[in-house]
Amino acid sequence: MKILITSDWYAPVVNGVVTSILCLKQELEKRGHQVRVLTLSSTRRSYQQGEVTYLGSVSVNEIYPQARLRTAMARKLVKDLIAWHPDIVHSQCEFSTFFPACKIAKKLNIPLVHTYHTVYEDYTHYFSPSEKLGRSAVSAFSRWVGERADCILAPTQKVKNLLEGYQVKAPVQVLPTGIRLERFSEPVSKQKLASLRAQLSIPAGNRILVSVCRLAEEKNVDELLDAMTSLKGQPVTLLLVGDGPYRPQLEERTAQLGLQEQVRFAGMVKPDQVAQYYKLGDLFVSASTSETQGLTYIEALAAGVPLCCRKDPCLEGVVNWGENGWVFQTPTQRDELLQHFLQAKPDDSLRRRASESAEPFSAAQFAQKAEQIYYQCIGAKQKPSCPAVQLSPKTLMLQKVFSAISIAGLLGCVAFAVFCWNSGMFHSPQLLQQTIAQAGWAGAVLFVAFQAVQVVLPVLPGGLGCLAGVLMFGPVLGFVYNYVGICAGSLAAFAIARVLGRPMLYRLFSPSTIEKYSRWTGESKRFSSLFALAIFFPVAPDDFLCYLAGTTPMPWSRFTAVILLGKPFAIALDSLGLTLVWGQVTAMIA
Repeated sequence: MKILITSDWYAPVVNGVVTSILCLKQELEKRGHQVRVLTLSSTRRSYQQGEVTYLGSVSVNEIYPQARLRTAMARKLVKDLIAWHPDIVHSQCEFSTFFPACKIAKKLNIPLVHTYHTVYEDYTHYFSPSEKLGRSAVSAFSRWVGERADCILAPTQKVKNLLEGYQVKAPVQVLPTGIRLERFSEPVSKQKLASLRAQLSIPAGNRILVSVCRLAEEKNVDELLDAMTSLKGQPVTLLLVGDGPYRPQLEERTAQLGLQEQVRFAGMVKPDQVAQYYKLGDLFVSASTSETQGLTYIEALAAGVPLCCRKDPCLEGVVNWGENGWVFQTPTQRDELLQHFLQAKPDDSLRRRASESAEPFSAAQFAQKAEQIYYQCIGAKQKPSCPAVQLSPKTLMLQKVFSAISIAGLLGCVAFAVFCWNSGMFHSPQLLQQTIAQAGWAGAVLFVAFQAVQVVLPVLPGGLGCLAGVLMFGPVLGFVYNYVGICAGSLAAFAIARVLGRPMLYRLFSPSTIEKYSRWTGESKRFSSLFALAIFFPVAPDDFLCYLAGTTPMPWSRFTAVILLGKPFAIALDSLGLTLVWGQVTAMIA
């Protein structure tokens, strides 16, 4: 079987997603399958290296640490993957590489399996000022992903329940990520552990509570520091292994609590050395509730370290009370469990039972179960049917006329772009803005009118129009003119569809597009939510959806509110992203 795995994250990045992908790839290859990976390059350059295809990207570290955004289409590389003709596509991320994953699966009519790795509800503080709005966006976004996947894999029952609560349509199967148990179960000499303890300045007689995680706010490491205050002065050390954006705050709070002598920050550790840090610990501790599965829990058990973690659905079937660890729900229960453990004598049988309990999560079992799901999806895959729509000769003629006008408008835009390029105005935004300014208010009026018309009669992708506005008028006026023109055009498209009805759609758009998004109109409330999300985030054909909304019972007031409130963010995002890409492109050419 040929398997294409797509992911925004890949080695040398170290996180749970990458660990899962590397494990799956290696084990599938052991079982005789061919596996290729499509991921993001660490630079703007796209290339292929061995079995891995890298798409050019730029850093968006400001949005999320280490995150990258695809900038290159890399059509040739994608075509090469299509020519390789995989039997199935397994997507591991919902963003940059998800779109080519969908394209390849659709082109070849093969299943698209998607693993839902992240509980985004716990990360809304990175992108939304409102927790409620953030959760609504996550719910709608998850449904959008589910509509494009043939099957979604959830690492735990917790994630499956969450997706079903979102009303995701795709079937959801639970597939726990496996790990290479031997990496953590291999013994480490007492001399090496003693040397590591000395490097970390941990007193020889201290018991060690170890936590391995990314130091981010959602990991709730603050609660571990709270626990240490109840153990202040006792022969115990909290060892925090990992790094992240929240580390400075944690170090500051450690000092405020006077815990400098009992807390150690080990920082980022090389993957081949992390097992030593696990084995240095007497007890693995965690207060996080943001885990989809918690690979570090399994790694700790494989290393023979019992667990003491905040109760979470992802731990069901992992922690057996008193056999390989404990779970707590309240600070009082947490402190009592820690006190009891530290007062008891070290128990080798507890370590042995912890190690044995990790065996069901082996890499081999992980790959075997994934293979079974792949074959099920391939067997169940049927080519989706698109109901034929009979169009009258008059409608077909109008459709051709509108298409011709759109093409003519596009050619006019291309000609204008070539003129600006040859005159050097694209290399100098100031020169372009000075030239446009000579037209006075007429230039602004014409541009606003163009933006309105191109929503009603699509000429350019909306993002390119936004880029043009910023280049010609600057970021402030460009945003204002884009906003006024696009909102006016959106309202006009809604009005036209409201008057002329559904047949109007077939004069402007393909039947396949209409049937694809018509599923959204099955329930009015659901359509309103999906429509608002599509307008807020540029992930769907906004122009078409404005027409489609006009054929539904959606009130004018609701449509207007969605457009006026949702468009600013989408326009700003389009303008910012494309301006960044444009600056990089012109810099490269220059």
